[in-house]
Order: sequence, then structure tokens, then C-alpha cells
Amino acid sequence: MQLVLLVLLLNSALLTGNEFAVSTFIHPSLSADNHRSNLPTIQHFAKLYGRVMPFWMGMTTGLHTLVSAIAWFYFKSVFPWLFATASIWAIVILYSLIFPVPLNNRVKEWDITELPLDWEQTRSKWDLYNWIRVIFLILAFILLSMGFKASS
Repeated sequence: MQLVLLVLLLNSALLTGNEFAVSTFIHPSLSADNHRSNLPTIQHFAKLYGRVMPFWMGMTTGLHTLVSAIAWFYFKSVFPWLFATASIWAIVILYSLIFPVPLNNRVKEWDITELPLDWEQTRSKWDLYNWIRVIFLILAFILLSMGFKASS
């Protein structure tokens, strides 16, 4: 079980770290001076992440759910940690579909020569929504780490 949890922990660390880097470094850099000139790069990232993240986050959530179910039957001591983690991941998926994903879909389709009037507000909203998602992911990672520790 420890090997499975370690793999899940590493995958979750990579995904959480990626989302943290986007919120902390990439988006603030692209949203700084001359924000409008960075829109093609922002759209590129929106398209790339729009293709990759549904698979990566979906797979991670599925793995958390599967490992939690296995723990229910065979590793009761870690089940509460894994169930809480899987639950947060499920919430993250729903939250993402309701809040940042629709904004991301709008951003990647913008014609940069004719931006909507609220384009800067849309970008700011996305940044806020992504930070909230990052906080949930960090919490899930902490709980998974506690589950890993409890398994040893």
C-alpha cells in the first residue's frame, strides 16, 4: 500500500505544484505590464491546459477514489485520510467545471484584435478562481501526506 500511496503522492505533488506555479509565477508574470501583448501566450497556455488538465485531474481524482475504496476494505487506518483526500479532489473537479474552466474556454477563443469589454475582469476572476483551487489542492495534498504517514 505504501508504494501505491507514494505514486499517488508524487502525482498529486506534481499536479499541485504545477497549479501553484501557474498561480504564483506564470499568471502574475503574464498579467503584469503590457498585459494585452501577452494574450497570445495566455491563450496558448489556456489551450494547452484545456487539453491536458481534464485528463490529468480526472485520472488523479479517479486514482484517489480507487485507492480510497481499496483502503476501506484492506487498510482501515488510512481510509479516513484517503477518503477526505478523494472527496476534496471530487470537489475540485466540480469547482473547476463551474468556475475556472468556463472562463478558460472564453479566453482561449478571444480574438485579440476585438477583446470583450470585460476581458481584464475575466482574467482577474480566473486568477482568483485558480487560487481557490490551489488552496483545495494543497489541503488535499496535506491530507494525502498524513495518510501516507499513517500507513507506515
